[in-house]
Amino acid sequence: MEHKDLQRIGRLGKTWGHLGDLSLQLDGVDPEELNGSGSFFLDIEGQLVPFFYTRIQEKGRSGTLIKFDEVDDPQAAAVLVGCDLYAPPGHFADGRDESWDPMEFVGLVVVDVVIGELGEVTAIEGTDDNPVLVVLHGEHEVLIPLAEDLVDRIDAEEGRLYMRTPPGLVDLYRAG
Repeated sequence: MEHKDLQRIGRLGKTWGHLGDLSLQLDGVDPEELNGSGSFFLDIEGQLVPFFYTRIQEKGRSGTLIKFDEVDDPQAAAVLVGCDLYAPPGHFADGRDESWDPMEFVGLVVVDVVIGELGEVTAIEGTDDNPVLVVLHGEHEVLIPLAEDLVDRIDAEEGRLYMRTPPGLVDLYRAG
């Protein structure tokens, strides 16, 4: 992903509490407009790095707080203070920034960040609201939902779509 592909929605503020929460300074975005969990991209020294989060909540005078996965203490959170926060396409709950055209994924090679290379996207099925990637994995077709929170990153130059498929999904097709 590049900066131009994302929407800047705010900046991370100071750490809060002992579990690694951070204050979140949103720019013209209401916390209720954001999906309850998923991922954001943080600009860390010019590099966009995806971070999965488990919650965004309003905390009175503290404002809005965010809790990232695997950031479990104030010291780890302190490294992220001041980073700009970017939302990937499809992140808003009302879908207003839906800028992915699912047909653009045909021809990309899907790589699961845990399992490895799965195969090429040969078609798109499903509906406009719930597109499904058809991936040729060996001799089998694997159907993978095209959901924002499953997409890790897209490398258009390499023609690769990096995803985190639901646990066990690919194994269902391998067994069949």
